[in-house]
Amino acid sequence: MTMKKNMNTYKYLFLAVIFGFIVSSCHDLDLEPKGIFDEGTLFNSDYGIRTYFGAIYNELPIEDLNYYHNRGYASGNNISNYWEGQKNSPAVLGGEAAGRRDGDGTPEYWPYERIRRINNFIEAIPDYSAIHSEQQINEYIGEARFLRAFYYFGMVKRYGGIPIIDKVQDPAAPLEELQTPRSTEYDSWKFIYEDLKFAMNNMAEKSVTGRANRYSAAALMTRAMLYAGSTANYFETLNITPGPAINAGLMGMQRDQAAEFYQYVIEAADFVQKGGYRLHDGANKEIAFTEVFTEDLNGVEDLFVKQFGEFGNSSIYNSRLHHSWDSMVLPLGTGLASDVGSALHPAWDLIRLYQMPAIAKENENGDLVPVRFNSLNDLWQSEEMEPRAKGTFFFSGMTELASKEVMDLQAGVYRKFPGTLADATADAQTNAYMEQYRIRTHAARGQVDVQTVDGVPNVKINGLYGLSLSGGDEGRSLTGAFIRKYVNPAATAGERGLYRSSTPFKVFRYAEVLLNRAEALYELGLLTGDESKKTEAFVYINQVRARAGARAYTMVASPKDVGLEINAVYPIDENLQFIRDERARELAFENHRFFDLRRWRVLHSKMENFYHRGLMGYYVVDEGKYIFLNDREKENRGLNYNRANYHQQIPGSQINRNPNLIRNDGH
Repeated sequence: MTMKKNMNTYKYLFLAVIFGFIVSSCHDLDLEPKGIFDEGTLFNSDYGIRTYFGAIYNELPIEDLNYYHNRGYASGNNISNYWEGQKNSPAVLGGEAAGRRDGDGTPEYWPYERIRRINNFIEAIPDYSAIHSEQQINEYIGEARFLRAFYYFGMVKRYGGIPIIDKVQDPAAPLEELQTPRSTEYDSWKFIYEDLKFAMNNMAEKSVTGRANRYSAAALMTRAMLYAGSTANYFETLNITPGPAINAGLMGMQRDQAAEFYQYVIEAADFVQKGGYRLHDGANKEIAFTEVFTEDLNGVEDLFVKQFGEFGNSSIYNSRLHHSWDSMVLPLGTGLASDVGSALHPAWDLIRLYQMPAIAKENENGDLVPVRFNSLNDLWQSEEMEPRAKGTFFFSGMTELASKEVMDLQAGVYRKFPGTLADATADAQTNAYMEQYRIRTHAARGQVDVQTVDGVPNVKINGLYGLSLSGGDEGRSLTGAFIRKYVNPAATAGERGLYRSSTPFKVFRYAEVLLNRAEALYELGLLTGDESKKTEAFVYINQVRARAGARAYTMVASPKDVGLEINAVYPIDENLQFIRDERARELAFENHRFFDLRRWRVLHSKMENFYHRGLMGYYVVDEGKYIFLNDREKENRGLNYNRANYHQQIPGSQINRNPNLIRNDGH
């Protein structure tokens, strides 16, 4: 059953614009008018309650397919040009993909108007006990507290300690009562924990696709508490000079507090497992993995899904109802992208993490030289390539199912290649070796350049969708591959323009829960010296790898420290690094990687003058063979991350209104 066939009943949960929640904001924390609907009308029926929750669901802080790192979440009427979000998405900032990045961006996120609406519901719904049973009321309150925890998580992972407001404030109260100070970061994470614990114990066990249940709350618990554990575990490694915020506990926590949060992750993951969730699998591992992102797996692997409207149901320029994923990751072409095209290009830094054939080997001198292939197709047709990689990327020679187009991504030719890998992958876009032997083209989009090279006639220089030195960074490949994950294999050409895609976004799925559990177990094992916990972590890692069609990993008994190899500021053993890399492989382009690197406190070192590279396929003319090289992406845009942004600054507009909001240190 496809995702489209079963997703109409409760689409309003994420399409709240239909119900016209037209409200204004007083901007002071949670002081928002109750809206234009009478509370008694809404709270006396399940339909009315779902309507009340509609806008709250719609504006949850989900880094989805419309998330724009510099501008934040697409919400309200703030939808202008959100298709550009992919060019400055977490995938770009985390090194997963190349795009037209224009800075880290720290947009304000201060959603107390939605929190006020949730608090209002929690306080009011018990008054309707004559209409709803005690169980129903507890389920509704549990759902409300899940939603509140989600909003608080969006803030705490950005700022650290924030004001905790769990009751509706009286606008007529004295100003000093309304100017709530920040709680400590520890207390803020614990507040999220308590809300989610209540939700896990009281929400309904089952829900329709698009609505949360108790297992959705548990999945959020595993994600949020893992973030908290990492913050406690690694905060001190940054050696930030303490100021008022750190001294007051508003920024960061102590390492001895990490174990508590890791334990919460394990308990919540166990809760999800007992709910009967499992990985979606099949005999064809590649197809099974692609189905995870294109099929309705509610109650199987899907724990919570954000839905979008089908194309044609309403204005295509309302980015809350649609997104532009297919158009932004596929090239321009017949049945492929009809607008923009491939503005987000998968990077070698991610591709290299997957199990795949070697593209280089040592020669007799110990230098790395490119492996010769008979065809560019040999890379992905090899049994060594894990099926999950083929489900995540389009490599040259693969066929896109909806359009039936073959992805010909040849980047150019080499007259000959007598040198080593280092000769052609220097830290530059070009060098003397490349200038001597490499030929690229300026062919227009959709055109193949054929030349005579060193007397050999009819040499194809580029693939139909491969690199060209003309035409900017849109429409064709800049890195030798395209993104396949989340591409709709049944889309029509009309559904591949801006704001015309409707593929749902999997907010929580069981694979992430397994990975969260594995990381928490291993980190807890390191902290406590418990080898059994470290060993257990790889039970869950290998469940994920089995579905991926990848080889099982055997934990190294005496692991080496690889911290310096990845430019980390503290030791990281190779088993822990494998767990982190497994997250990158499984969760690619789901907007986790940037936030993972951030919570591990390695983003500033990894993204120090970082340039995206590709997996570029070339034809070697004098040999009649093909090679792959890790060329630097031609737009030549470097990445850096300001370590001060591990704790973003409290929004200045809020500090101006509330002098009790102590500023974060380091800004």
